[in-house]
Amino acid sequence: MVPSLFVFGGSNALTNIDASPESQALLSQMPHNARVAIYDEDNLTTPAISVAVNLTNNIAEITTILEDAGHSVEALTEEDILNHELITADYDVFILVNNVPRPSITNLVKEFWMGGGGLMSFTGALSYLLYGGILDSSLTTDPGGSHWIYLTTDAQNVTSRHPTMKEHHINDTVSERTETWATTSTSVLDSLPNSYYSTVLLSIPGSSFFVTGFAVDLNHNGGRIVQLPGDGSSIPTDFESIIVDSVEWLIPKPKGRIVFDLSHSARIGVDSWDDEFITVWTPVNAFTQFRTLAVNHSYTFDKLYPSASGNLTAERLAKYDVLVINWPDLDYTSAERAAVEAWIAGGGSLLALGDRTGLSGGYAGDTFINQLLQNFDMSLGTTDILDYQTMTPGTHLTLEGCTGLYIGYRNYLSVIGNATPIWFDGTDVVVAGQEFGEGRAILSADMNIFDNSELPQDDNVRYALNVLNWLTANDAEILLYSDYLGWYDAPSRALRDLGRSYQLFTTREYLDDFLDSKSWELLIYNAVNHIQELTILDELYAYVDDGGRLLMTYFAVDDQSTHPLWSKMGVEYSSTLFGTPSMYVWDASHPIFSEPNDHGLNNYTSVPLFGDDGDAVTVRAGYTALAGITVDNQADMAAIVVSSDRQTLFNAFVIDNFGSDEDDSTYEDRVELWENEITYMLSTGGGLPFNLDPMTLLIIGAAVVGIIVIGVLASRRRGGGSAPAKKPKKKTTKKKK
Repeated sequence: MVPSLFVFGGSNALTNIDASPESQALLSQMPHNARVAIYDEDNLTTPAISVAVNLTNNIAEITTILEDAGHSVEALTEEDILNHELITADYDVFILVNNVPRPSITNLVKEFWMGGGGLMSFTGALSYLLYGGILDSSLTTDPGGSHWIYLTTDAQNVTSRHPTMKEHHINDTVSERTETWATTSTSVLDSLPNSYYSTVLLSIPGSSFFVTGFAVDLNHNGGRIVQLPGDGSSIPTDFESIIVDSVEWLIPKPKGRIVFDLSHSARIGVDSWDDEFITVWTPVNAFTQFRTLAVNHSYTFDKLYPSASGNLTAERLAKYDVLVINWPDLDYTSAERAAVEAWIAGGGSLLALGDRTGLSGGYAGDTFINQLLQNFDMSLGTTDILDYQTMTPGTHLTLEGCTGLYIGYRNYLSVIGNATPIWFDGTDVVVAGQEFGEGRAILSADMNIFDNSELPQDDNVRYALNVLNWLTANDAEILLYSDYLGWYDAPSRALRDLGRSYQLFTTREYLDDFLDSKSWELLIYNAVNHIQELTILDELYAYVDDGGRLLMTYFAVDDQSTHPLWSKMGVEYSSTLFGTPSMYVWDASHPIFSEPNDHGLNNYTSVPLFGDDGDAVTVRAGYTALAGITVDNQADMAAIVVSSDRQTLFNAFVIDNFGSDEDDSTYEDRVELWENEITYMLSTGGGLPFNLDPMTLLIIGAAVVGIIVIGVLASRRRGGGSAPAKKPKKKTTKKKK
């Protein structure tokens, strides 16, 4: 995975294309530094498609507030966005301050959001959320009075306890200046297709029906959204914290970053407005659903447009984990071939979608792909198969949970050496994979396997997710098993919030294959929904016995109570827990309750998700119980047990049940607790996951001090003095009207 671009500061179906992570946004209370783009447009005439009035371009105050909070802010003009500078690889959040995009960039702003970027809009920008098809994809015009109006108000009533409102509680009053602000209603929000993901934040006092602020979690089409009152002028103190907290909540925290190449006349694209960059546009053969699937399973998705400064360059590729190419009708240059190969060898991953040699159009996309992969051990052949069939799986980690892959008109592949055949048409290979240097590649003989026509067939959705999972885990040192919500489970969300690369699997029969695939720094085994077979427990025992680190949650120690794994975890079965008991903290000073999330709780209340909450266990000598089922430490009532050398941590209680927010951080306790446990297991002494000895830390500290001193001296040579008033950074000065 590309190193995290954010830094630490201050019951859906597993493979549902339109599914959204349940409470995905409720991660941890750790703030992250955001990369913010703010729309800078002096043309304040309202586009004909909108009914907004009194548009403004007041961006200076919000820029200062966010920069003072540690976030980076750049102003983007219409021209910048037309130049495709608004991408999720460079920006986390895009802000519309009582303004709407000019018609020429309406789709490009939407594209940023559909790729997983966060949108923050103020007052009249609500118009764009509607006519842009963001709140309701069926809308193409502003419905005006049937969905929103302007009402004059100053005071706003806080309606929900939410991460965007960390400084405020329900029924608090926050003040804006008296003005006419865009207002919708609870009935309108409830009528929208994404109403399940919407939260009312602010309403007019005495009339909660009228809504002036709301948030939308990751929904079935794109990233998160926050709508607020205000026009960026004379921002009240109350709203400063709301703006900062909203931006931090909007930041995507992806498992990986995907880019789809449009710079080589791809045969098919993603959206209708890709038409000038692709050879053929037909909705049924677009990759729209593939993008939605990726974004709703914790990835971001950009398009790589042609650029005068170079297309597939090292600089552009470095921002991403996965490059997707499909049948190029424009050849790659020798420099591009070298750049892609070097990028893969250095840790990038490629998904190459080829096709049959008889493809209409008279171009040589198969040859272009083979030249791109000339130093790999897999290539497209010269066949031309014209039917639709279900393929047979071979042996590969990406085949987890898959029995058939639906493929249409296709080629066959040549696979030798270090490449691995994955899917077969009889004895002929149609999909292959290879690890190349530090990176990975998948090659398909059908460019349509993940398009809108074939993705919903057979196991194509599951296989697409497996491919993205594998391609973004080449540098992963953490292996995660989840038998409950997979991508949406609490430990998955915790790892993304911590910025840690990981390999996820949800089919326990693949445990041995994944353990054998590489050396892992940590195995997280979250078994909360299914009894584990004896063979699985044997594999876990062998892993720990061989020195592996294991962080495990399991609710059924009693099922195999004498298995030697439990002695390795430092526990013996005592009793089974029912009736949603509380878990009490026995050692409040331990890092798993304070680093990086300081809970300050005496106990955690269970919100029942399962029929069996886990077991009470007895602690073995040499291990420490940190929490239990009783208020006081009782040896046979332990719930969390750790080894003295941090090799093992065992949750006998299903901590996924802690879905509430008892520490009032506005974030789920279970995700915060998982973050603390993971951080503890990855650290060697303190609570931070860095394996640095004291001398190394001392050297680093001295170096940092030296850099600071040099920086201070340099700034004095340049004039020093007080910092000038902050202004929004402009990408260009030329404005298009």
